[in-house]
Amino acid sequence: MIGGWEVSLQEIAGNPNLTFIYFVGFVLIGVLGVRFGVYALWNRRASQLPSQASIWTYLAGVGVAAALYGIIGVLQIVTPAMPAIRRTVLLGFVLLLALMMRLIARQATPTDDRTDETDTLREPTVLALSLVVVAVFLGELAGVEERTVVALAGVGAVAFTAYGYWHGRTQLSRSMVQGTMLDTLLRHLLPVLAFGAFVPVIELVVFVGIDRAIVLHVQIVFVIMAATALMTANIKLRQNLARL
Repeated sequence: MIGGWEVSLQEIAGNPNLTFIYFVGFVLIGVLGVRFGVYALWNRRASQLPSQASIWTYLAGVGVAAALYGIIGVLQIVTPAMPAIRRTVLLGFVLLLALMMRLIARQATPTDDRTDETDTLREPTVLALSLVVVAVFLGELAGVEERTVVALAGVGAVAFTAYGYWHGRTQLSRSMVQGTMLDTLLRHLLPVLAFGAFVPVIELVVFVGIDRAIVLHVQIVFVIMAATALMTANIKLRQNLARL
């Protein structure tokens, strides 16, 4: 028990139905994450536009984060020796998607108005969002009270989603973006961002007394929905690769 709550790993592994559903969900998002990362790297290699190299690199990072989330999830089910860092990896996945929206927004702005990529990463907002992931990681490793980690992860996911959606929706409203590859990426990655963020956000309902078993069942639904949205994004990356 941690702060009066059972560890999620024990709850899942101790329930045959949850174990099966979570195992399928973790394998699905893990496999799709690998494919997504590979297609992003292939697109980066085939693209003749140097300005888009950073976009494909970020997309590869999104794929790696999704793959790690699936792998760590499976390992946490089958072995108690795996550190409980699944929330951290998922938050990193959501943050990369949000930063992806910011990067696409930069790519869609006139050249004279763009800022250097390293300056963008040093922006106070980006640094603050990144520190949330670091704090959750340290909290999970140090065995901080579960309620604190859940609250920090949930609030952080809300902030990441708001940041990413603000940039994403702003760019979709620009006529210069509509119909382009950037437009396609935004439309297929926004659902991935939303579904991925819902996984830690939905856990906040335990603070109002909702049964944790219900929360776990809802969370895996959003994991599978995020994987499904990632699958459609995979198809678009493959189609874009065929056109290059």
